[in-house]
Amino acid sequence: MKKSIVSLAVLICIASLFLFSCKSESEKPAGEKKENVTTNNAPKENTAPQNNETLKEVKLTAEEQKKLNIFFSNFSEVGLKPFSGGSAADEELINFGVLHNYKNNLSKFEKVDNLNSKIKEEHVSASIKKYFGINFSGHKSTGDFKYKNGYYYVPLADGEAFTFSQVEKLNDIGGDKYSARVNVYTAGSGWTGDVHASPEKWGSGGEEPVLTGSFKATISKTNGSKGESVYTLIDYREQ
Repeated sequence: MKKSIVSLAVLICIASLFLFSCKSESEKPAGEKKENVTTNNAPKENTAPQNNETLKEVKLTAEEQKKLNIFFSNFSEVGLKPFSGGSAADEELINFGVLHNYKNNLSKFEKVDNLNSKIKEEHVSASIKKYFGINFSGHKSTGDFKYKNGYYYVPLADGEAFTFSQVEKLNDIGGDKYSARVNVYTAGSGWTGDVHASPEKWGSGGEEPVLTGSFKATISKTNGSKGESVYTLIDYREQ
């Protein structure tokens, strides 16, 4: 009888241990799933900026060199500020149009008094169209010139320093577009040397040109009504 009681107690203990073990297993937190990590061995896309300019240097004739020097001098002589991607500010375009005519087409100005002259907005628009290819109509006063009733008012001035440009290198980048490296020189107002000569030939005399700036510009080229080359400025970045 005593052995039966002991055996029953042992069986009860074993059963209890079994039930406890099952309960413990059921209460364990489910194992976390492993993160599914994949290794991409495909080449990574190159997100670095790409230079789309396929450079092909253009060998300029003396005539072409001279024409481009004159074209870029129109910008340097008025102190055009750098811009990119056709984003020249309206104020810069207006200042260019006024000053370009003041330096090259003085006959288009009307005298106001002994200190001031004025020019019609249509002449300013025409210069912007010619050199930037933009149909401009946003006429307004700028920090340099007052605008009123279709005219820009300009103080008379003379004796300024003489600034001009020379194209050092021209590359064909496709699509009738060209990349130019342009040097800007400034000389005294009395200097009378050849602006198209190499700097080594200018000599020295006190007013000879000195390098005052370097730009990288993009221009487009089309043919005019007489088959001549017509250039317009797309961007103008200081180097």
